Amino acid sequence: MTSLTDIESLAAEFAAARINLIDRAAVLKAEIEQVTQRELPGLRQAAEKAAEAEDRLRNAIDAARQLFEKPRTQVMSGIRCGVKKQKGQVVIDDEAATIARIRKQLPEEQAELLIRRRESVHKPSVYDLTAADLKRLGIRIEDTDDAVVVKPVASALDKLIDAWLAEASEEMA
Repeated sequence: MTSLTDIESLAAEFAAARINLIDRAAVLKAEIEQVTQRELPGLRQAAEKAAEAEDRLRNAIDAARQLFEKPRTQVMSGIRCGVKKQKGQVVIDDEAATIARIRKQLPEEQAELLIRRRESVHKPSVYDLTAADLKRLGIRIEDTDDAVVVKPVASALDKLIDAWLAEASEEMA
């Protein structure tokens, strides 16, 4: 049978193990901080060069959109680039009139999804409507032009680097 003395001994063992764990974590954190401080200037410089290279690539793609008609994007050297259709932005010229048309022309259940209680059109729901419904209700979708795409096909290393840079930026701020 376990005694209170046995439990006290096990609690002391656990406390010592936790102290050891905390000490090791502190050493690791200090080493990571030293490496971060040493490498951060180089990472920032590399990030600036990458941003400049991305800008040059975006400008080149923008100037040669005819190369990306079919297929619209291609993977080159691990970078997906080309053009893609933007999601667009909901534009409602007369919100009160649009709400009145939604209530008049659509079923009540659908109107509840599209209209907020404060009497405005729920724009994310509008994307589900057909073009004919949008026109009938006085809603336009703008900014649906092609946009240049430059996106690395993310690897585990890319995600790790992004996390490091985000953490370093937070520490510097």
